[in-house]
Amino acid sequence: MAYESRQAWIDQVRQQVDIVEVVGRYVVLQRKGRHWWGLCPFHTEKTPSFSVDPDQQLFYCFGCHQGGTVFTFVMKMEGRDFREAVEMLAQEVGVALPAARAEKGDADQRLRVVMEWSLEFFRDQYRRHVSQLEPYLRQRGVAAEMVERFMIGYAPEGWRGLLEVLSRRGVKLEDMVSAGVVVQKDSGQAYDRWRGRLMFPIWDAEGRVVAFGGRALMDGQDPKYLNSPETPLFHKSRLLYASHLARPMWRRGRAALVVEGYFDVVACHQAGLTQAVAPLGTALGEMHARWLARFTNEVDLMLDQDGAGQEAMRRAFLTLTSVGLKVNVVRLPEGVKDPSELVERFGEEALVKQVAQKVPFIEDQIRHLARYPGLLSPRGRSEAVDRVKPLIQAIQDPVERTGYLELLAKTLSVHPQILTHSFGSWQGVRHTIGKNRHNMGVMVPQRRGVPSLEVRILAALKSHPEYVERVRQAMPEWANSERIRHLLDLMVNGQIEKVGPGDEAWSDPESASLYAAVLEWAEPDGGGTAIDEWIEWWKRQELRERYKRLQERARLGEISAEELEEIRRLGSRMGQDSYRKEG
Repeated sequence: MAYESRQAWIDQVRQQVDIVEVVGRYVVLQRKGRHWWGLCPFHTEKTPSFSVDPDQQLFYCFGCHQGGTVFTFVMKMEGRDFREAVEMLAQEVGVALPAARAEKGDADQRLRVVMEWSLEFFRDQYRRHVSQLEPYLRQRGVAAEMVERFMIGYAPEGWRGLLEVLSRRGVKLEDMVSAGVVVQKDSGQAYDRWRGRLMFPIWDAEGRVVAFGGRALMDGQDPKYLNSPETPLFHKSRLLYASHLARPMWRRGRAALVVEGYFDVVACHQAGLTQAVAPLGTALGEMHARWLARFTNEVDLMLDQDGAGQEAMRRAFLTLTSVGLKVNVVRLPEGVKDPSELVERFGEEALVKQVAQKVPFIEDQIRHLARYPGLLSPRGRSEAVDRVKPLIQAIQDPVERTGYLELLAKTLSVHPQILTHSFGSWQGVRHTIGKNRHNMGVMVPQRRGVPSLEVRILAALKSHPEYVERVRQAMPEWANSERIRHLLDLMVNGQIEKVGPGDEAWSDPESASLYAAVLEWAEPDGGGTAIDEWIEWWKRQELRERYKRLQERARLGEISAEELEEIRRLGSRMGQDSYRKEG
């Protein structure tokens, strides 16, 4: 269907969707006056502070200050991006996709049919060959229930079994090749991609089959694992195996458990650890990390115990930490390579016990330094520090970083101040990663029901846009950050109350929450005087933060004469401010 613009399509979807009905699928709502109220799904609370406004089609929590449109809500609850959220709701209310998307949707739908029919074929072949497959799975410790839950199938020997079944169903060869289930040579000859393999279907985040992984069953059959190639439906850098099964557990507060392969995931789920997922033949990358961060704030790594597995955990830690996730490690018993082997040899309870004994990743790394053979020599200690330095530097919380520094000093029998000098300028805190990358530099402690200083200043400016330029001059770093600059521009142009859901103000959940908070919060109108007071207060807070940082550097013995003089000046100035306030 043709629309005047993408925005017109988004507006039509929003008009057709009932935000109360959508939110009501996840939250028990009760009407009080004009709004509907319930317990917030984004934080734990006993008294409802989560409101839904059916007139403005917005939600907002006065407790945790999350808010936005119905699209934002679906993005947060389902882990979808903006486009996916709009398309999902469009499909529900019967609003057709724009023509270009509809054409792509038709092509994708044909491939989805190919994948579903391929799964049927592999499942049918498993049932036909169950007598020869069951002994292998029994040896691997896989219960019959897991075979059904993970829809494990079988690709029989032969070159054209699947191809002929799909052909009889009217599937074109080009769609089979595009879906990745059939290989076509330059000569035009075509044949099945998998033969004589145990087949694991691979699902996307919505639980739709998008690819397959085939495990060799005979010695000398290479490669051991043969996955689908990249296709229009399958992008391995964006997917984690069994994520659609694990996601409900993440929402209930369990940390994501990342393991190495298909059998490891099956072993974990069989043991009740249904929060487990695995990368698909690739390292855990930034896209994986950002996707995980939508659902959880903590990840447990349980990768292979060999050298490659340990190095993979180290890289994964740095990637996960960069988006603000806390990372733990689960160690396996000596002589056990992976979770699947642990279940085979010692049973499911042994696996559960190991996961319960997880420790923070850096703590684990520092503990293992004690086994380093050269640790008694000065050079050995220096090498040990070099190994953990980038890991400690990656931690965003200064309190946590300091704790690890002290633990490292104790392990190496080195004075903490010497390590501090070795680490150089890493103590400077940067809030530029992941969720904090656009946040205001200084924030006030938040009381329940009172939003941040950022929201209160913006809410005041909403009523007095003539003071926007004054704020820009007084607080340039904050005012020129991308999402703040856009909102200030809207205020100056008189458009702050007229922003549609396709505007960049709603482009990500963090921006949408800020915008919804600014719209909802009614700041008492104190005019320009009040805004000047906000600016002055912010500046004083900034000075206090600078003073605290300098004091900490002085305590650690790494401060210059110029900085000592700055401490004296700041101390004197803050004392005068305090005197004026009391007077």
